[in-house]
Amino acid sequence: MAKDPVCGMDVDPKTAAGKSDYQGMTYYFCSSGCKKAFDKEPQKYVGKAEDSHSGHHH
Repeated sequence: MAKDPVCGMDVDPKTAAGKSDYQGMTYYFCSSGCKKAFDKEPQKYVGKAEDSHSGHHH
């Protein structure tokens, strides 16, 4: 299973509503709405998925 980076839902890549490639990774989405949100500002969701604790302090 893949995780929708926008809503956090588990998504089956075979039945995902959409997918996006970003920085060499493929992300799958449960709905076109999540894909649109990701495509608009991917860095917002990718950073969150990798480390939810740091990101506000630089």
